[in-house]
Amino acid sequence: MSQEKVFNLPSVLIVDDNVKNLQILGGFLQKEGMIVEFALDGMSALSWLEKKKFDLILLDIMMPSMDGFEVCSQIKKNPVNSEIPIIFITAKRDSGSSIIKGFESGAVDYITKPFIQSELLVRVKTQINIKKSKEQIIHYLHEIEERNRNIGDSIEYGKYIQNAVISTSGIKLRYLPEHFILYLPKDILSGDFYWLRKVGKKLIIAVMDCTGHGVPGALMSIMGITLLNETVIHDHIIEPDKILESLRSKIIHALGQKKGYGYIKDGIVGSAICFDPESNKLLYSGAFNPLILIHADEIYDIKADRIPIGFYEKDGNFTLHEIEIEKNDTIYLFSDGIIDQFGGSANKRFMIKRLKELLLGNYKKTMIRQKEILIEELNRWKGDLVQTDDILVLGIRF
Repeated sequence: MSQEKVFNLPSVLIVDDNVKNLQILGGFLQKEGMIVEFALDGMSALSWLEKKKFDLILLDIMMPSMDGFEVCSQIKKNPVNSEIPIIFITAKRDSGSSIIKGFESGAVDYITKPFIQSELLVRVKTQINIKKSKEQIIHYLHEIEERNRNIGDSIEYGKYIQNAVISTSGIKLRYLPEHFILYLPKDILSGDFYWLRKVGKKLIIAVMDCTGHGVPGALMSIMGITLLNETVIHDHIIEPDKILESLRSKIIHALGQKKGYGYIKDGIVGSAICFDPESNKLLYSGAFNPLILIHADEIYDIKADRIPIGFYEKDGNFTLHEIEIEKNDTIYLFSDGIIDQFGGSANKRFMIKRLKELLLGNYKKTMIRQKEILIEELNRWKGDLVQTDDILVLGIRF
């Protein structure tokens, strides 16, 4: 293996006074292509961190001289190492209070002995990916600050990063039946994004609109994609209402949102669906953004809840809608960019009524042609005015 490839491998430090645990964990992670180092106690772990950077630390709680909580606290006090994610290794006999104490000391997750290898691997990879995503964002922001003269080039590079993150979902579009995606960022970067995963035979799809557009929206979109991956892949949540609830909770935690004056109002609105091709049942939940269904020449507007995916002053849960899908039924998920676009002779918003009329009048055409018609109508409506917001529409014919 070349030196460059070794350098790019994720590195993990395992801290455990049980040699057998080190052998089992280390051997398993090394087979998964990770660089693994070992420490038998807290002091040895801190010594390792003085000479090497790690992507993740697996930390035992019960150890001699210095337990895992103290080691974690020491690591988090050092600004150089504070961003390294720490997963605690706990025994089943450890109480719930120990787990809470672990989170309070700075850990991001915990794994219970004996280990389930598949679960451990998912948790480890999730935390490494989150860390690397944060590093990419921080690196990108530093580049913007340092290269003001080349800010245009920097933003183009940001588009490349964002497209690379979104491309994972783009690859999986092959799982969809006939469809189109209309994706028109207002600026080079976009706060809108689509996300797709196949879980068993079920398709999980999300169309999301983050606060703002451009650079702020793009950063929120990367966070949204990362947290969706964590929710569906790590937490095994596939019901749309529960996905939105989980995403909401994670964003509130990530942004430090809390009740009171001055909290960060950033968040996400959007919709999520789960389609089961065996039962032809489609589950939908939405945060402000509805789902449009065309069935047998009739158009239906499935309402979303007026609850953002983020902090909200009022309590409320997302509603789960169940829809029986028949052959040639067509659905549309979209952000509010298209209906909020100003234009026309009176310089008014496009509005959802006009969108529904346009979709109903053309839904029998091919999905590619429907996309072309939407673009043509948007350009006619907008005229010489600037695009108001990011625009994203996903249409699917079953």
